Formats: sequence, C-alpha cells, structure tokens
Amino acid sequence: MAAGDQYRTKAVEFHARAQSETRPQLRVKFEDLAIAYLRQAEQADWNDRVESVYDLCRQVRAGAKSKRDPYEPPSTRSAVQTEQVASIKERRGGIPTRADLREIARGIPFFVTLLAMTFLAVIVFW
Repeated sequence: MAAGDQYRTKAVEFHARAQSETRPQLRVKFEDLAIAYLRQAEQADWNDRVESVYDLCRQVRAGAKSKRDPYEPPSTRSAVQTEQVASIKERRGGIPTRADLREIARGIPFFVTLLAMTFLAVIVFW
C-alpha cells in the first residue's frame, strides 16, 4: 500500500468519526484532521513522483562521465581526419580559423608586432 493510500484511509476514518460525533467542537476538529490527512496523502503522492524523477536523474548521471574524471588529452589525428579538416577549410573558401591565425602570428617577430601596436596607439590617441 502506498503512503498516500494510508493517509487517505486515516482521513476516511476521521471523517466517519466526525459524522458520528454529537458535539460540534469535536466534529470540527475531526473534520480538520480528515482534511489534514488528505493533504498529507497528496504530499506523499507528490513525493513518490519526485523520487521517481530523482531516481531517473541519478541513473542518467551514473551513465554520464563524471567531472572528476582525469583529463584525457585529445587523440592525434589520423591521415583521414587531417584530409577531412583540409577539405572543410577548402569549402569555407579559405577563411582562416583561430588556429590558422595563431600559426600566422607565430611567424611574425615580436618586435614587429610591438611596432604595429605602437603605431596604432599613436593614431588612435593623437
């Protein structure tokens, strides 16, 4: 029997006692208890549904990689992957990517870059 059903049976018992009670004050108290048990039944049903969702989330997380796993560096590219990357770059129409720009920047000496930045600073702040 589910927890919600147990609370509902108690609510029925208190409702029956309220109907058989002759004193009005006790009748109101028994009705209040019956309503409280119905609310607890609803809450128990809600808790069961939420618990099943949490269980599902735990199962999904258990299948996923943990953030605490050690870092695994990317594997080296095979010849086929290198050709695929080259073909993708050709399809883009020769638009350089960040990696391409980094390679280009490595070829430029540091002092030339510094000179160009100084020149731009003079033009901007003049």
